Amino acid sequence: MSRRMYDLDNLRVALTALVIFFHTTIAYGAAGSWYLEDVDKSELTVPMILLTIFTAVCQSFFMGLFFFISGFFTPDSLSRKGTAKFLIDRFIRLGLPMLFYLLFLGPTTTYVAYYRHEESYYHFFTTTILRARMPNFGPLWFAEALLYFVVLYAAYQLLLSKKAAGAQPRPFPSHRKLWITAIICGLIAFLVRLIYPTGTGPWELQLGYFPLYILLFVMGTTAKRQGWLEQMPSTLVRRWRRIAYWTIPVLPIGLILTGALEDDIEFAGGFNIQAFLYAMWEPFVCFGICLALLAWFRARWSSASSLFRGLGRSAYTAYVIHPIIVVSFTALFMGSSLAPIIKLFIVGPLSIVICFAISLVIVRIPYVNKVL
Repeated sequence: MSRRMYDLDNLRVALTALVIFFHTTIAYGAAGSWYLEDVDKSELTVPMILLTIFTAVCQSFFMGLFFFISGFFTPDSLSRKGTAKFLIDRFIRLGLPMLFYLLFLGPTTTYVAYYRHEESYYHFFTTTILRARMPNFGPLWFAEALLYFVVLYAAYQLLLSKKAAGAQPRPFPSHRKLWITAIICGLIAFLVRLIYPTGTGPWELQLGYFPLYILLFVMGTTAKRQGWLEQMPSTLVRRWRRIAYWTIPVLPIGLILTGALEDDIEFAGGFNIQAFLYAMWEPFVCFGICLALLAWFRARWSSASSLFRGLGRSAYTAYVIHPIIVVSFTALFMGSSLAPIIKLFIVGPLSIVICFAISLVIVRIPYVNKVL
């Protein structure tokens, strides 16, 4: 049996905490879409600009890195269980939480955000939730997308297993290959966003981000088969970490130079310089940060205490339930006169702690722990 990779478990915990804080940040000033916001975003302020830069950097890598980690564990799981059992397991672990969120937890979060002062929850439950009138995937779009990815991967392996078995080993991608891949990925994202600007897409899938997501899932499966995490060149990691650091300020500077401060903002998509800059900026930041995090967690966080083993076990559950927790605390503090930035640094950490605390309990419930 292969060694438990606590570095990836610990990285997944950190990414889950970051997702929770990311959504709290949108509630308190950053650009983006979220259930409940407690700040006036009609005029740009310095905190809003800084928080938006933070969320843009997070968006560039954290969901892609989730897909990489999921892809990394997919080949072994498929090989160990066989195609039929693997797909049944994925439909249970991804499909059931997705349906639970779509039909119950998502509408309940919407109730807390918008209707809590207008009607009782009992009335909302009987007239809206039971009749499936307000379904939404929320952050469980990730489970939806991952379900599509693993089904396609299983089909690919089933159809091309003999060819894949005879494939030659692939060395870790070179600096030049990463550059070329980043450029190609950015160009594809730019073209996709001509049709689906960021924030749009069918079934709540923001297809403008999917070129990176698909690439990183595939890279995760390849990294597992080729042993890439054991052979990451430290020189390459340092070089791409520097590339990410130097690339991060390019986007805000570019947006300012193209009129963002005068409300001329078109970076979400379309045939314009802002959209092109954003699409090309993302993969360079993504690759640099992903490589740096994978290397750092492998070097520093490759073991885990009993607490962190529990957190790793409950990270998926924390991800599933976090919207209702974040929205509830945001609603609780809406009457407060505290500055939004102070609320952010209260609600964000508090939501992270409560999400994981509740999740640690949920994953101990019989039968539920077979799903989450």
